[in-house]
Amino acid sequence: SRSWNFVERFTNQWLDLSGIDRVAINPEFYPNFDDRLKSDMRLETQHFFAEILKQDLSALNLIDSDFTMLNRSLAKHYGIEGPRGSRFERVALKPEDHRGGLLTQGSILLANSTGEDSHPIRRAVWLLERLLDDPPPPPPPDVPELKTDQPDFAALPLKRQLEIHRTKSSCKSCHLGIDPWGVPFENFDAVGLWRTEVSKPGAKKGRKVKTTVDATSVLPGGHQISGIDALKKHLLTRDRARFSRAVVTKVMAYGLGRSPELSDIDTIDRLAKQFADKGYRLSDLIVAIVQSDEFRSK
Repeated sequence: SRSWNFVERFTNQWLDLSGIDRVAINPEFYPNFDDRLKSDMRLETQHFFAEILKQDLSALNLIDSDFTMLNRSLAKHYGIEGPRGSRFERVALKPEDHRGGLLTQGSILLANSTGEDSHPIRRAVWLLERLLDDPPPPPPPDVPELKTDQPDFAALPLKRQLEIHRTKSSCKSCHLGIDPWGVPFENFDAVGLWRTEVSKPGAKKGRKVKTTVDATSVLPGGHQISGIDALKKHLLTRDRARFSRAVVTKVMAYGLGRSPELSDIDTIDRLAKQFADKGYRLSDLIVAIVQSDEFRSK
């Protein structure tokens, strides 16, 4: 029970799972969505983290995994066969399930949506802040949401919408480093379901036009990727060091009960290297943090 208390509190703090409750799903867009699924989505993420901790698995599973934790209702929502009851079970994933890791879980996708559609900027900011510990600077106070007074804006392709949003000089520099991280999520709608097409308003009022999802992106540094699988591969091959440091920073902040300070940097760097060298095991990391001078003198 004490370990589950840690799982609940830490995942809520680190992954901002309370964001699920801040998003109201529009019934006009998702008439069959049951709001009780929000609780199941949160529990999927918490049981998933608990499974990694309990089984002493590599924390790289948080980026991509061949399993997740589901109950009957959430499995049905995803279209995955397996659990027959309300209890959460470990379920092996197939490539056609389009799941694995945190980035494809309903809790993360829904919390970073508008309740009507995906929101690539919110999803990108979440990824940068939570998994890479590289939050972008806050937007200027006069920056509008991803919308404009331009007629038929909603009918434009996503990338064109983002281009228009970046035309403001105060937005451009930041969004060049944000937007490319969010576009690869576009195969997932507001409630975390996989899609290959997206409905856009047509020329005539009330008419919808389906367009093919474009999830291709060029990340900062010139790395071209297409879709969520390519994004996960990029994180595993090119951003392991940032991910390792992010996990150490988040667990340490929880353990110390405060945000890391400048004086903690050397310890964080040392623990991040040790975390990676030991196979990204959370158990070793927790022990190392408890043995640190920072923890013992808090």
